[in-house]
Amino acid sequence: MFLESLMPRSFDAPPIHAAWGRLFLLLLLVGAWPAPLVADDKPVAYWGFGTEESSPLEPHGSVHRDVPGPRPDLYPDFAPDNTAVRLDGRGARFVFADPGPDSPYDFTNGDEITLEAWVKIDKINEGENVYVVGKGRTGNRRFAADNQNWALRIRRLSGKVCISFLFSSVLKVPAGGPSDANWHRWTSDHGFAPGDEWHHIAIAYRFGDPDSIVGVIDGKAVKGRWDAGGPTRHAPTVDDDEIWIGSSLGGSPSTSLRGDLDELSIYRKALPVATLQSRYRGPNASLASVRIREDMPELGDLDADAVQLTFHEGMPSHSRWLTTDEKTPAESLRWRTESFLLDRLPQQYESWGIRQNWNGPVLVRMAADVSLSPGQHRVLIRVRGLSRLWVDGKLVARSKPTGSSQNGFEKMTPPAAPPKPGLRIAEHRQQEVFGSFYVQGGAKTRVVLETLVGGKKHRTDPGETCVAIETDDGKSFVLLQPGEKRRIHLTDREVRAALARQRTRLQVLDDQRRRAAARSQDSFWTKRHAQADAWAKEHPAPNVPSDEEGLHPIDAFLEDKIRSALAASSRVPLQQSRHFHQKVMPILRDHCFRCHGKTSKGGLLLTSLDAAREGGDTGMPAVEPGDPGNSELMRRIRSHSPDEQMPPGDKPLTADQVAMLEDWIQDGARWPDPPIALEDTEQTPLVSDESFLRRAFLDTVGVIPNENEAKTFLNDPNPDKRDRLVDRLLADDRWADHWTSYWQDVLAENPTLLNASLNTTGPFRWFIYDSFRDNKPIDRFVTELILLRGSPYEGGSAGFGIAANNPAPFAAKGQIVSRAFLGIELQCARCHDSPYHSTTQQDLYSLAAMFRRKPVTVPAGSRVPASFFESQQRTPLIEVTLAPGKPVPPVWPFGAVTGSHDDPSLRTLMRKPDDSREKLAALITDPRNERFAQVVVNRVWRRLIGTGIVESPDDWEGSKPSHPELLEWLAQELVTHQYDLKHVARLILTSDLYQREGVRYSQSVDPEVQFFVAPNRRRMSAEQLIDSLHAAVGKPLDVEELTFAPEAGTKSAYRLNLGVPRRAWQFSSLGNERDRPSLSLPRARAIADLMEAFGWQGARQNPRTDREVDPNVLQPGVVQNSDASVLLTRASEGSGLAEAAVRARTPEELVDTLFLTLLSRFPRADEREMLTPLLASGFEQRLLDEAEQTSVEPLAPLPVVTWSNHVQPEANSIAVEMEQRAKAGPAPDPRLRPEWRQIYEDLVWSILNTSDFVWIP
Repeated sequence: MFLESLMPRSFDAPPIHAAWGRLFLLLLLVGAWPAPLVADDKPVAYWGFGTEESSPLEPHGSVHRDVPGPRPDLYPDFAPDNTAVRLDGRGARFVFADPGPDSPYDFTNGDEITLEAWVKIDKINEGENVYVVGKGRTGNRRFAADNQNWALRIRRLSGKVCISFLFSSVLKVPAGGPSDANWHRWTSDHGFAPGDEWHHIAIAYRFGDPDSIVGVIDGKAVKGRWDAGGPTRHAPTVDDDEIWIGSSLGGSPSTSLRGDLDELSIYRKALPVATLQSRYRGPNASLASVRIREDMPELGDLDADAVQLTFHEGMPSHSRWLTTDEKTPAESLRWRTESFLLDRLPQQYESWGIRQNWNGPVLVRMAADVSLSPGQHRVLIRVRGLSRLWVDGKLVARSKPTGSSQNGFEKMTPPAAPPKPGLRIAEHRQQEVFGSFYVQGGAKTRVVLETLVGGKKHRTDPGETCVAIETDDGKSFVLLQPGEKRRIHLTDREVRAALARQRTRLQVLDDQRRRAAARSQDSFWTKRHAQADAWAKEHPAPNVPSDEEGLHPIDAFLEDKIRSALAASSRVPLQQSRHFHQKVMPILRDHCFRCHGKTSKGGLLLTSLDAAREGGDTGMPAVEPGDPGNSELMRRIRSHSPDEQMPPGDKPLTADQVAMLEDWIQDGARWPDPPIALEDTEQTPLVSDESFLRRAFLDTVGVIPNENEAKTFLNDPNPDKRDRLVDRLLADDRWADHWTSYWQDVLAENPTLLNASLNTTGPFRWFIYDSFRDNKPIDRFVTELILLRGSPYEGGSAGFGIAANNPAPFAAKGQIVSRAFLGIELQCARCHDSPYHSTTQQDLYSLAAMFRRKPVTVPAGSRVPASFFESQQRTPLIEVTLAPGKPVPPVWPFGAVTGSHDDPSLRTLMRKPDDSREKLAALITDPRNERFAQVVVNRVWRRLIGTGIVESPDDWEGSKPSHPELLEWLAQELVTHQYDLKHVARLILTSDLYQREGVRYSQSVDPEVQFFVAPNRRRMSAEQLIDSLHAAVGKPLDVEELTFAPEAGTKSAYRLNLGVPRRAWQFSSLGNERDRPSLSLPRARAIADLMEAFGWQGARQNPRTDREVDPNVLQPGVVQNSDASVLLTRASEGSGLAEAAVRARTPEELVDTLFLTLLSRFPRADEREMLTPLLASGFEQRLLDEAEQTSVEPLAPLPVVTWSNHVQPEANSIAVEMEQRAKAGPAPDPRLRPEWRQIYEDLVWSILNTSDFVWIP
């Protein structure tokens, strides 16, 4: 009987196919077939997975046999020792070869099929389609990619594991037709929950009859629908591809079963529903498809004066409430707030305190016991997704699930109407639902709002969620809140104020939770820092060269070099020294050092006479003093051979330059110390208190002081007030704002609001910000950055690991970290060995392999073609020593440069010694790696002083420190103070050097003559300028939310929301890849334009430390005339400018206030004398009587243009109107008389446009 069932349908007595014979043997060998399964039904294939049978199944990947299968008492039809097979979900599978044409596994129209199995599913992600068994679509190149003969799959939808049947038809898709036209997928409407229970699943079908489909789960027939490609009567694909059990698509994890499998059968018959239902006897009496009765949750006692919020992540679906076999997820977080108002969830963090995304959907419950007057009440809720409002156990309002975003063609949503005149309207796509209820007198009323936030395909963003109740007089709505608090009316002004208060409390909560999570790693870092201290004791830093009382250590190192340089200079005739350094050295520096300065091309260095006399690989001295004819340098300079000529290329030295070098060698090739005159070492005087105040604020918190801060410091008589100011500023949370923008540039943070472009990253700006807000040690910061933890799209360091559209993303990250933390430039090594550095392509890809945790190869686009070398007439400057296609292993290449080595001692610095990525982090931050600490302190020094001890912060090869002992001392101060950047900053900020008057001189000072007699005079950065402008005029940043998907209808991976910027570093590129005019944020664009004029770039495809600092005509132009600057100087309602004008008692007092606020100093006598009369005219009449004031009616709200609707025709006209409104700006304060106000605004504008504002004193 079995043999007959295995015969081909068309059979002319050929010999039995070998594979069929093996299957026949298999069926005979498997003796554990349950009696009910074989008595009436005869499968063409059956696998019981009972023992290691001799079978044609080939296991691939992590397949585990002999795991417990369904067993009594729960499953009484199975043997007590029944076993199954477990698959790991990473491509593990069984493979069975199809016997050939017309096999029992070939089905066409009219043929029937039944597929059934027992499964226990550990995990399946929402939307995944996981294979139980299927024929075709294996990835075998001998067959078409869409050759799905048939397949039984499971699919997770709305949290349930549904069954699914899939095949492709032979219909060819017409040009322009839907992409899934020849795919046909049926999915059941109901399913089961993944977990520890076994489930029986089955599909029966007659090909060509789409209505014949039957699905059964756990003894229950389930309905479904053809949800892809639709039903069809076309014949299915038939070929000889393999049968795979547990996976598909070459073993793709997204199609692979994670769980256990037993009793898999294939039939050439559509078994009756009753037969399939009888297969199951087990604990699942019914499918989990019945909704739980809706009842208000029991929450116990609540605080009397606060709204309690609980957050429960991992709800099954964003579109429905729980069913009978589901439970409310455990509470993830509990918090209190003042009212039923919430516009963001608290930040979620992983176990190290790094930002992680919430596991959506998140159930948010807001509850409070409120006092309401007896009688009928009307309530409104504003929610984004599925929600319900309970009042004393009764359901009074409910909303619908949130929808998904469309790709540009969604209809334009008109703005919501206010619930009462003058009230705040609901946000775009925020549902507004009204309800009513009756309150009896006496006890308090319990109100509970349940809302689902986010989802598997939605960003976890609640929008502006609130519950408001109509006032007794029917004229307004107020936010619902417990206790005896002042009522919060649902107006723009009062809701914004409430949200600002809540934002402050949420920041406190986020700080507490993040720091609590981070403490889990404190013991590891305490041990690391103890090891660093021990190393430092064994390798002490140079001693401070003076014990003079009161002399700062930094100043002691600087003065010591000045004394030594003056002494050395006095030993060489000044004229001789000047001749060499002004005539000869520029020729060597400009034409020779590129190959023989930083690197020793051909083994030759020309950075000193000794090195030049030693020569290079030729063995001949480059310079022979007194004998130009025997100097290899001169021979190469005069050579006409392309292979020998120096310098290489088509620009040889001029005749005068050749003669200058020849005369120098003939005269003995003297190489004296640089000429030092006494005036070169004269230090500038200390700055005034006013200048120090402004400089210190800008260099620590990135913004100028306000009037009160300035007055307090300037009026303080204590002699140590500067040191105390430094300590106060270093403890200020705004320290994080100032440093985040710096590391965004250095680490090339490059998020995009729309589609990814080259080297787009995630928004790891929040990882940077959180780290500096918590004053995270720099070695820990670097380690956690490299380990790529947390959410890549919600602010975790994992966002650093993204480099979109880059064929070698980890090579890009290797280049960034090497230049940022090691001062090693690897940019050229992307495609070839570095021509002017000692680094090779192998070095860069070794770092990439360490990042990737496995060997890498150079992508084709990063190879220099062989034809390039074949076409060269001389030996090219570049070399490629890495063979094409050669795998590069994860090996540390910089032991010799850094001093850190991959040896047994390194393991003590690691949690997982076998993890090459963690090894990379450990090697960079190893205390033996003196380069790391020196590069870091040099960056801090350079940012505060303006010029580095090593001038190039990113490329140290061939560069000399101007003060090597000072650099070593600062580096060890960092190491021995737990890698605390604030400690190093304090050392610099409290030195006399930092507090001296700044000078403007070139940064390209020879390190030998760099004495740091004064800091560099610096211009404000773009971020400092924007933040200080807003602080000076008393206006917060007022721009749009940085997103083109405010409705959160898609995941952050596709459409980011960077929030509403409150500091300038929070801006990002506002461009869209097609320059769609409808997708614009005009207020944000006005600020970004001003920032770009001062060197900021929103798109950072490559890392950089230095921005463009040279003045240009655009900068004064945008400060004077840009929309942003003109509107900032307007005394608008609520601005600091307007309040100062109203509050001032005299014109003199107002002038003082303006100077303190704008320039951080009191006006000079001449300034006061010049400006006071301007304000005095009409000062007493500047305020209008209330009857004279003209109120400005708010503009009608516009529809919101988003990615979902931006293709609609009216989107462009809305964008134009938005632009016009942005240019118009806020109305002036109605209290001020227009004639006087305009003079006042002109005066403010004039002060802001002085050089004193944009230049750091």
